[in-house]
Amino acid sequence: MAEIDPVYHELAARMKRPKSKVLPALLQRLTTLEQAKIIRELPAPPEEIAKKLGLDQVTVMKQLTLLFEKGVVNRGKRGWNMVSSWLMLHDTTGSADSKYDDEQYFDLCMEMSREEIQNLADIAAKGGPVNVRQGMRVVPKWKTIQDIPGVLPNEDMRIILKHSPPIVLFNCTCKRLYRSRPCKSELPQDVCLSFGRLAQYILARGTGRELTYDEAMKFLDKMEEYPLVNLTDNTNRMPAQMCHCHNCCCGMFHVYDYTKPALNQSPIARSRFDVEHNPDQCLGCGTCVDRCTVHAITMKKDEKSGQETSATKIADCLGCGLCVLTCPAGARKMKLVRPPEHVPAPGEPGASNIELGDLTA
Repeated sequence: MAEIDPVYHELAARMKRPKSKVLPALLQRLTTLEQAKIIRELPAPPEEIAKKLGLDQVTVMKQLTLLFEKGVVNRGKRGWNMVSSWLMLHDTTGSADSKYDDEQYFDLCMEMSREEIQNLADIAAKGGPVNVRQGMRVVPKWKTIQDIPGVLPNEDMRIILKHSPPIVLFNCTCKRLYRSRPCKSELPQDVCLSFGRLAQYILARGTGRELTYDEAMKFLDKMEEYPLVNLTDNTNRMPAQMCHCHNCCCGMFHVYDYTKPALNQSPIARSRFDVEHNPDQCLGCGTCVDRCTVHAITMKKDEKSGQETSATKIADCLGCGLCVLTCPAGARKMKLVRPPEHVPAPGEPGASNIELGDLTA
């Protein structure tokens, strides 16, 4: 690996990863040294940066615009800023225009994700406290909860889509970065939706496509064909984005695969719903087993009848509705089991703390 310039270690520290071995290398692959020095001076205005670094202001603005398109910096009413965290950098650079594709950078992103999980494992091995924040929450497939009283506006995709236009479809960061994902030939890559200010930001970067409401509803119908879980930020505000996540490639599920068995903690907050199963109606086809992304469903044989039926470990159920959608016998349905307070308000313990900030273009 090439020698890492100290400026990249400084930037990694600003992203709250001062001890990371991978992030400085990742940043060096992503930016030139001149660009990194410009980023280090933010949020100073371009004219001050140009004067301090001995550059002309046109050059600084050109570099900032390029870095904005790549997802390294944001621009808004309060000026230019570097993205605030590794997680945000992962999402913004991973959804950049394909002209910025860099396989070595993608590989470093995957290495960085493995480093994050290993850090959790090391803390746990030393007996240290590990509190896994539930940064994302499951939103059930809307058709599985449409007739249930008490559904909140931020759980109903029909309301979410109308709440804060524009609606923008963009490439899934995780699927794009994980080039060798097992589902590559089976699942599409452009599966994530954004709304409102975040959607405007994505359009400004040229990395998404605006949809009408009817087009978005047709898109959701198409997504029902795939074993994709709807995830959004874990707060009770209306969502800024809605991801369609697969367990083989989603970063959240990769963390889940370690933290759930090793720590009995999940980075994914369950929805307010659990699945309810009627074994008398079950045909024993096993469709639900194949659809469950967290392996909460198994097939069991009745000792008396010898008939195989499915059984759900409710403690592991995320309440996504995937198994309900495709049960041919209608033996599964969703049940509202948690109060509105299950979803935290911004600032409350457990709530997502990633703010949109200056993403508005």
